[in-house]
Amino acid sequence: MHESTLKKLRFLPVVAAVLVAVVIWWNLRAASNQVRLVFSTGSEVGLYHRLASQMRDVIEANHPDILVQLIQSAGSNENITRIDRGQAQLALVQNDARGGNSVHSLASLYPEVLHLLCRADANVASLSDLSGRRIGVGAVGSGTEQVATNLLQFAGVTLEKGQVRHGAFGEAVNQLKAKKIDAAFVLTGLGAEIIRHALADGQLELAPIQIQPDDSTDPEVISRTLTAGFQVHYPYASSHTIPLMAYNGRPVSPVPSLSVQAVLVCQEDVDAEIIERITRTLFKQRAVLSQKETAFTHLDEQGAQLGLQFPLHQGAENFYRRKEPGFLNQHAETMGFVLTLALLSWSVIVWFQRWYLQRRKNRVDTYYKAIDEVIIRLPDITRFEELVELESELTRIDRRASDELIQEKLAADESYVIYQNMLNGCRSMLQQARDRLPDSPETTPDRQPAG
Repeated sequence: MHESTLKKLRFLPVVAAVLVAVVIWWNLRAASNQVRLVFSTGSEVGLYHRLASQMRDVIEANHPDILVQLIQSAGSNENITRIDRGQAQLALVQNDARGGNSVHSLASLYPEVLHLLCRADANVASLSDLSGRRIGVGAVGSGTEQVATNLLQFAGVTLEKGQVRHGAFGEAVNQLKAKKIDAAFVLTGLGAEIIRHALADGQLELAPIQIQPDDSTDPEVISRTLTAGFQVHYPYASSHTIPLMAYNGRPVSPVPSLSVQAVLVCQEDVDAEIIERITRTLFKQRAVLSQKETAFTHLDEQGAQLGLQFPLHQGAENFYRRKEPGFLNQHAETMGFVLTLALLSWSVIVWFQRWYLQRRKNRVDTYYKAIDEVIIRLPDITRFEELVELESELTRIDRRASDELIQEKLAADESYVIYQNMLNGCRSMLQQARDRLPDSPETTPDRQPAG
């Protein structure tokens, strides 16, 4: 093989080693950095589950190394229990939910408004009208149950055990229409489909959340006044008014109510870098999220940090405070890989150089051996023809060596100098042998000594 071809091939081991290293590093990095997060949501038809589905889609689309698994739940309280027990890493909860030290906030997402649905013929105009009635307070352990029972206690409404009904929102609406209950509390985002469907046929209506009937006062004033008192006992409630015609023409006038923020929370032990990326993605993809679920229109960086019961996770705080990691910290893994790759490449190059030099040395050794064979045969020469044959053999050796030197198969180094010294010494020995032979043609004019 020509030297030029060898030159082209000499870096093949380096390229192969680099490619193998990259493939191995990429696979190991992907496997080791794959993060799976369990996201506890709500009922399959509920708003929590729909919002979580949208968040999962944008998170996984922007971060292929993060996989989000959605699991359904009974609502806020079950979600927070799962976070406390380490059964979930992400969850949607109400800001008033009771949780342990392992629960940390990412962002306040939107207000969950308390809707008081009642039959149109039930004559419910205030909370006081609920005394003695059959009331749906949401599923057992749900955020609706927690807010509704505290609000009824605050308003002084007493209900017998058989008058309190538990169940999902859809079940409560069906019981209202079947006249099995008189009213039901539903805590959900403004504009929720469950409320729109419930009000569509006119059988049900929204009752104002106020202590006593009052048609003369501004609904917003009623809401603020009621909530100010309720906050003494329930600090995470906020005043809210259901606006005019929020649900396809219903209600026909604003309805005083109250709300509790829905919050995206996580487990304390989730890596800060993962949480920072998720928080950043939610705000970066806010327009996309809002087009699919209107609840995301409330997402705002300033408001997302206010009034939170659970402390901000360090990753979320890094995003809000823009605590960007230093260059070395941010790229330490990549720099370490590049350094490792460089050392590996250098080792391969050094190995190849040593192999190539050894190969050259082995080639010049063949000429050493060839000259030695000529020298060994010299003492046995008795005829002039044998001497000429050895001289021709030495000439062929010299020509092959010269050709390989030109083609750079041999290096013009110390080894080649040794070869030349051996060659010259062998020539001198051949000349001495010529002088000793009786039939030497030294005296013959038309014959010249070899070499």
